[in-house]
Amino acid sequence: MKVRTWFRIHSFTGVITGLLLFIICWSGTFAVIAHELDWLVTPETRIDVPKAPLDWEAMVRNVEDAYPDATLRWLSAPLHPLSSAEVIIDLPEKKSVRVYADPASAELLGDYSYFNVQRFFRSFHRNLFLPGIGIYVVSAFAVSMLVSLVAALMFYKRWWRRFFRWPKLHSRSFWSELHKTGGLWSLWFLVVIGITGLWYLVEAARYDFIDGKISYAGTAHYAIHQLPVPNHPNGLPAQPLTQLIEKARTERPDLEIRSVYIDGPTIVIQGQSDHLLVRDRANRVRLDRYTGEVLYNQTPHDYSLYWRWTDTADPLHFGDFGGLWSKSIWFLFGLLLSGLILSGTYLHARRLAGEAKERHRWPGTSAAMVVSVLVLAASSSFGFIEVRDYYGLVVEGAHQFPNLAPGVSAVINGWIAVTLGILAGWVWMLWRSTSALQRRPTD
Repeated sequence: MKVRTWFRIHSFTGVITGLLLFIICWSGTFAVIAHELDWLVTPETRIDVPKAPLDWEAMVRNVEDAYPDATLRWLSAPLHPLSSAEVIIDLPEKKSVRVYADPASAELLGDYSYFNVQRFFRSFHRNLFLPGIGIYVVSAFAVSMLVSLVAALMFYKRWWRRFFRWPKLHSRSFWSELHKTGGLWSLWFLVVIGITGLWYLVEAARYDFIDGKISYAGTAHYAIHQLPVPNHPNGLPAQPLTQLIEKARTERPDLEIRSVYIDGPTIVIQGQSDHLLVRDRANRVRLDRYTGEVLYNQTPHDYSLYWRWTDTADPLHFGDFGGLWSKSIWFLFGLLLSGLILSGTYLHARRLAGEAKERHRWPGTSAAMVVSVLVLAASSSFGFIEVRDYYGLVVEGAHQFPNLAPGVSAVINGWIAVTLGILAGWVWMLWRSTSALQRRPTD
């Protein structure tokens, strides 16, 4: 194809899909550092001195004393040296409550709803709060991103020589050259995000339309390898958690325990070992809670290439494999990617307003903006319902909005306000340039 054709493909994908693509990339950028934002704005997630060895048993005992009607679901080790530990419980009137605890003393520091900054950005970025189709909507934009990337490389001549071609600040082509240079430096990041985004589409399609499998091994129906569930007589006491954890450490001395969760009569202990670029769930030990028997010991060495990649996609997509250092890099390049989408739209709008030629205007632009706004409106409605019904209190049979930490509410509402402002500017910019095209005579 001709260079101009590739340019028009690049322009078309950017203008038609750009608004929702920006929202997805913009939210994903903040999803990368969402845990750290929670740490900053929620005092209960912070401790004053670096963590000592975590007393899992004492932490559980204190939670059971403070919440006698609670059902224990999940325990998480501190994410950072100055972070608290977390225990996730269900209460009769409220599901998924985060209880924060000092990792050394096991003192309980407070509790809030499971819905926090991290949960907001992770859910919104994953499926825009749209049930069923949301993950397909989001993942499909990986196609748009990759098509735009390939088209850009095809029309930008000798791009491999232009990584250090910095734009002149006051030149007429400043924004165009900045857009190109930023795109070149983001190439690796675009490829990583695009490929992993496509993988989420493959995963969802397999689960919904092929065999319903999304996990390597477990007791749930969606696991490839079904593990047996122990059957014990009623009244048999569970072994102390500390004892079970020690048995897991004996089985896997290499395992850095990150989390523990209760799965019926079994307990699953998972974390990190010396395997690169895998989620915590790739390393797990499943034990019988009542006998202490090790039922299953999983390492990434057990995986086929398919499942190894499945547990690698998340660390690559969110950049959490190297702690704060890798997260900072992913956050900065996420901002750059979001800026590329905005600057591309600005360049298109400026071209329309300046040259006023009909061939520069893409048919369907207005329709694409309307559809994008409608999708976001639906996202807002379903998001409100999800947060209220799944994370909130139930009072006299009626669902209430959950109790959020003030800082969490401030971050979420502030991000929404800034995003709405950017979207308003986006729509206004395209509308103004289109209006200018309609008012002026064309050749």
